[in-house]
Order: sequence, then structure tokens, then C-alpha cells
Amino acid sequence: MKKMIVLAFAAILGMQCSTALAQRPRHDRAKPEPRQKITELVSDLNSSQKRKLESITTESRGRVEKLRKEQKAVRDSIEHYMDKDGNQSKALYPLFDREARLQAEVSREMYETKVRIDEVLTPEQRKELKEDNKRHHHKDRKN
Repeated sequence: MKKMIVLAFAAILGMQCSTALAQRPRHDRAKPEPRQKITELVSDLNSSQKRKLESITTESRGRVEKLRKEQKAVRDSIEHYMDKDGNQSKALYPLFDREARLQAEVSREMYETKVRIDEVLTPEQRKELKEDNKRHHHKDRKN
């Protein structure tokens, strides 16, 4: 009898903890500080390089923002189905796949942008940008 009471108490406690965790926002992380424009990070850019870099980053930012909006819509749908009772796998599994594809598209876009930027910069400028990225990345990891 004592074991039954302890098990029942543990089950209730577990359900309360999972409910509390489910009610917390999924993305309650602090937003990272905005990055400087690439044209401010690299020295000795000529006017042609500046124009090309502005164009590359503006186009890429637009594509990434569109993908992130779509990701948010998919995540909202996932949360909607996760809140429902019963087996929602028929609705959720395609959403999980879509979310993964969108994240892959964001990663590809970021890589393709890096390649396009590298094509505009000199080897010295690429090195300078790489060092700044390491500093910024290290700073983010500390927090």
C-alpha cells in the first residue's frame, strides 16, 4: 500500500513537472546582439566591393527572413498539434520533416552567402572577417 501511494505521488509530480515545462515558451532565449554590417567589419573595401557586399547581404537577409517566417508558422502548427490529446502523428510527422527541411535551407543559404562574400573579398580581407567571426562566435558561447 505504501508503495502504491509513493508511485501515485511520483506520477502526479511527474505530470505537474511536464505540464509546467510544456507551458514555458520554447524560444525564451535572449536575442543576440545585432551584428555589424560586413562593410563595417572589413577594412580597405573599395566602393565596388561595398556595393556587391551590400547587395549580397540584403538579398540573403530577405531569403532567410522568409524562411524563418515559414519556420515559425510550422513551429506554431507543431505546438498546436502537440497540445491536442491523442495520437497526432499523422499531422505532426510531416510538420517535423518540413521544419527540418526549412532549417537545412537556412543553413544552405548562409553557406552560399559566405561563398559569395568570399568571392568579393581579398585573401587578407577574408582572414580579417574570419577572425572577427571567431571573436563574435566565442563571445556568444561565453553567455
